[in-house]
Amino acid sequence: TFVEVIVATGALAIVLGLFTTLLVGNMRQTSITGGRVQANQIGIFLGRQILEADDRALPTVGNSLSWGYGQLNSSSTGFPSLTSEQQFGNIALYRASVANQGVPSWAGSGWQVSQYRIEVCWQSPEGERCVRQSIIGPSPALAGSEIVTNIN
Repeated sequence: TFVEVIVATGALAIVLGLFTTLLVGNMRQTSITGGRVQANQIGIFLGRQILEADDRALPTVGNSLSWGYGQLNSSSTGFPSLTSEQQFGNIALYRASVANQGVPSWAGSGWQVSQYRIEVCWQSPEGERCVRQSIIGPSPALAGSEIVTNIN
């Protein structure tokens, strides 16, 4: 009968509405997680550049270096070795900064190390999100020094 068709259509609409809500929530969470994973990978890359005493990633004490959206793999201001892929792997979707916080309080006198704060941000459906990492590395004075080259 007509009433049974209306009831079945209503039940189907409710089920489809719930499914759509779950699907959209899952897509949003996948986007956030994918962005966070890629941002962490970029942070690890910058940390490796610090450990290798790459002067492009070593700001002086109390200062920072920043790369805006689309600048991380720039041949003039960034790291051309960073390849850009599709979706989350698109380096242009991320910005980063490295701040030199100086010698850690636990370091002995004469230690030529600095603590660096790495921040990588991306645009998520809810706005800009960032991941932050810290690393201990050589002081900027050691950039290019034989002490830190060929670490790995």
